Amino acid sequence: MTASKRDSHAVMRLERMFNSEIDPARVHHVCGGPYKGIYINKAAKDLQDVEPAEGRLEFLAYLVNEEQNNESLQDYWTLRFWFRGKADGVVKKKTFTDYFQELMNPSSFPKNYIGFIKKALVLLRVYPVIKRVELEVQQTEEESPEDSLPPIKSFTSVFTPALYDPMMVPEIPISNKTFITFMVKAAGDAHLALSAVYGDVDRKTYEIVIGADGNTKSVIRYGAGGTVVAEAITMNIISVKEFRYFWISWADHKVEVGRGAKYGHGRFLHWPVPANRQFNVNCLSVSTDTASRGQWEFAELLEDAYPNAMKTPDLMRHCKVKPSDAMTALVFLADLQKRGLVKEVEEGFWLRIQSGGEQDTTHEVKVVKNLPQLTGKEQPTIAIITTLYCEKLAVDAMIEEKTTYVRHKTEGESQVYTVGKIGKFNVVSTKVSRQQGKEEEIRIAAENTVTRLLGTFSKVDHVILTGVGGSVPDYRDGSKHARLGDVVVSVATVTSGPIYAHCEKVEKTDNAQGYDFKTKEWCSKFSELQDVAISIKQLVERDKNGVKPWDKYIEEGKYALKAEDSSFNRPPLKTDRLFYTKQNGTVIEVEHPKPAAGYKEGECNVHHGVIGSGKIIHNTDRLKFPFAQKYGIRALDINIDAILNSLEGNRNESFLIIRGIADYQDGSRNKWQPYASVTAAAYMKSLITAMS
Repeated sequence: MTASKRDSHAVMRLERMFNSEIDPARVHHVCGGPYKGIYINKAAKDLQDVEPAEGRLEFLAYLVNEEQNNESLQDYWTLRFWFRGKADGVVKKKTFTDYFQELMNPSSFPKNYIGFIKKALVLLRVYPVIKRVELEVQQTEEESPEDSLPPIKSFTSVFTPALYDPMMVPEIPISNKTFITFMVKAAGDAHLALSAVYGDVDRKTYEIVIGADGNTKSVIRYGAGGTVVAEAITMNIISVKEFRYFWISWADHKVEVGRGAKYGHGRFLHWPVPANRQFNVNCLSVSTDTASRGQWEFAELLEDAYPNAMKTPDLMRHCKVKPSDAMTALVFLADLQKRGLVKEVEEGFWLRIQSGGEQDTTHEVKVVKNLPQLTGKEQPTIAIITTLYCEKLAVDAMIEEKTTYVRHKTEGESQVYTVGKIGKFNVVSTKVSRQQGKEEEIRIAAENTVTRLLGTFSKVDHVILTGVGGSVPDYRDGSKHARLGDVVVSVATVTSGPIYAHCEKVEKTDNAQGYDFKTKEWCSKFSELQDVAISIKQLVERDKNGVKPWDKYIEEGKYALKAEDSSFNRPPLKTDRLFYTKQNGTVIEVEHPKPAAGYKEGECNVHHGVIGSGKIIHNTDRLKFPFAQKYGIRALDINIDAILNSLEGNRNESFLIIRGIADYQDGSRNKWQPYASVTAAAYMKSLITAMS
């Protein structure tokens, strides 16, 4: 930690550093005991310049001085966050929100500044994806109204390159809103698109361009790069040197744009939307043009900025509800509970409930201290494991008569199980955490999740790992080429052969291939799941009408999840682009190979083959293709070897891996992830339904 001053404001910077980066001459104190690993630097005159923060929270803090007749002070606090690794925007936003919730937890809230900083430092250990936190405190004389709670503002930062390529921003939910406010800093051509369908900015899209044509005018277009429907002269309206506030509204079938932080004021663009161009706005994307990079900040009020569970009196006090209004507030809470937004988990304790967005109103989410004991007939015999949130949503959309049990733990990982039926089978689904951190810690967490799953549900015979992956493209043979939205099922290429191969190490050799891959392979001792997959493929191939059983489940899944910002719809076919890397490193776009007989472009087609992984090979074509050829690998995913190790250790000998194709790498590109999750889940349901 380093303390300093900035514009007369106190600033504390907390950052994660390697030992080699620490300057001993600047260290004031090295902590020990439970605080081992924490270094306190001497106060610095200036802090080293760093890149812009990726997230920010601003709030008013009320401090009471017990030594001076409980006199209250009011400070304006700003928390800024930087992240490490390649976590996406949704993960970053959730991380700094969770960090803030835990930091401000009233049950363990520090009594003074020192305690607060100490807690903030210790919490960094719990959130390894956070690289740096900066706290700035500004004293203020401004008093807030007695009957209102000052808002906690959450700022999400988005950076756009000098390239007109709309970047989806799923971390800013807008499907239930009619306006947004934001700040932007760019030389010109700041594009913001409001769309009906995730990933599709050409149809059903309102595009607003601020500072177009050399920062001389602003326009509204129907469709990205489409017809201009409104424009205004706006000389130098945005700046590359400073952030400027804007708001955009799409209420009452009118698109309006204004300057300033106050919604409704300073309007400079207006377009009454004709009936044939009206739609529900569900998602947001931003970009800047080739002449300028851009930095955007979107502000929201954190409705869940307080701890998950609060006593009723504390809730009233935090919301500054007057005693005379307490009954009204309790009625309001009861109404929120009826609508499924909050839950009284114990008498007088309220919990914020997140809506899953499903249309199935019979899906009950129960927060429990202990998981219920299921009878023999109720015990699941099939377990489904996912690693991404969108995968879990897609899988749960396929389960009928379901109940989700959330066993929340203040320390360690919570347990979340969805129990229900698919066909005649009782099933249970869960999600393995993919939180970034030390590799060994991640592996242990994954293995523990699987061990708890199989220990809790001891009747499980089959395990199906369902989610997204990346295709290993074949540039010549269409029959071996899985495209985006297709599904790859882990079926061995030889009898009793491996269905998953993880590359642990690569050594250069003098043989024809040039590389020796040190791998670990997994085989499923019992082949029932693979046999069913083969039978389904044969039935589909014999069907003259080309009916695929998973197609109807894809549509049902998309409908069940349509409240999720429409992100589970299939992205436009034109976004399925294939690239090839030449030997000199030049990357060129190429055509997809001619499809095999029976392949239907734009639909979900299923392929069989081994699935693989290996951090060292995912993004290196010269390693990926020889590795795939040697083991018959059709798709790659983010390493699930820890999960398979745990299955092996728990003597589960019947498992299958299903991967919906989201990219041509390892499934980590997020544009196609939601739809690929649905295709994988739909095939999973087809397979379970076909089991005897």
